[in-house]
Amino acid sequence: MTSENLPSIEKEDDVLLQIEQLKKGLIAHATNGSFDTKEYSRFRKLILTNPNLEKVIPKFLRACRTTDEYWNWIKAEASTYQARRDIIAKEINPILEILEYENDEGSLEFNKIYEEKKVIGHGGFGMVYLYEHRLLNLNFAVKVFSPSFYQSGGEEKELERFFQEARILFKLNHPNIIKVYDAGLNGKRPFIRMEYFDGKNLNQILQEYGSLSVEKSIIAIKNIVSAIKHAHDNGVIHRDLKPSNIMASIPNQFRVIDFGLGIFIENELHSRLTKTGSQTISGYYNAPELVANPKLIDKKSDIYSIGAIWYAILCNQPPAGSNFMEILLIQGIHNDVLNIIAKCLNPIETRYTNCEELLYDIEKL
Repeated sequence: MTSENLPSIEKEDDVLLQIEQLKKGLIAHATNGSFDTKEYSRFRKLILTNPNLEKVIPKFLRACRTTDEYWNWIKAEASTYQARRDIIAKEINPILEILEYENDEGSLEFNKIYEEKKVIGHGGFGMVYLYEHRLLNLNFAVKVFSPSFYQSGGEEKELERFFQEARILFKLNHPNIIKVYDAGLNGKRPFIRMEYFDGKNLNQILQEYGSLSVEKSIIAIKNIVSAIKHAHDNGVIHRDLKPSNIMASIPNQFRVIDFGLGIFIENELHSRLTKTGSQTISGYYNAPELVANPKLIDKKSDIYSIGAIWYAILCNQPPAGSNFMEILLIQGIHNDVLNIIAKCLNPIETRYTNCEELLYDIEKL
């Protein structure tokens, strides 16, 4: 069935309310309740025919034309009611966030100066849009934080802290760090306007091309370590380094992104966001001590993540298991490289103390 054959939509209906109804219906049907197939089809058309939602349309919504097909899909995905609720929240919340943002008074004002081109990313902290300045004809990436960032009863305090700590990001001026130009509010939602970097993240590169050679990995890691050293020298610790937060482009261009998010990974925020099905801590790439204590602020946590990223781009998988270093040995990676990666991944007491030490050893390669 094509979108043209789907039932019509009543124009007077509020779109946001309809998507909320869809979410409730999906949860009900996934937890031993019922959901009218005609209503499901109507809501489905509402989403499939909205060009602004193209980037975040759930795969199940494209594939499942009826509630029976949806029921078979959700049963296969998860066996418990809570797991099903989490899946539905993760799939539908990005749609709600886009619609809430587009209908916000602040967003309408923002669009007088900037033209929205497309959604270029989304996650637990919010949405990233590509905007073009209408007068300068320049592209910018705009990160708009999700409602879960501030809707906890202490909005004013959290927003005040956001702007206090966002000032730190303006200190970062390095060729391997995405440049931050502006921060502000769209309605009640804080945003950061940044340099737009036309490339792919390391996760995408690994998926498309496989692992990198040792020589290319050294070039990438030198750029990353140089960027993190600059951040550390300016009092900024990332705390969420992972392949998806490293952008790359030809020829040997690299940018570290999402410094603004690492600042806010703390127990309260972590607990609140994980309730919505979002992840703030990225297991394989975060140091064990940071996973245990999200409030920890230590440069050596970033160094662990650098080692984990280096491992991943050589093996096309994150370091996991008790014998993960053996994989590097099997691949014939030179001992000098092995030793540096191992020292990055050591317990915090025996890890590299700072990026200067790490960069010194990398330069010797």
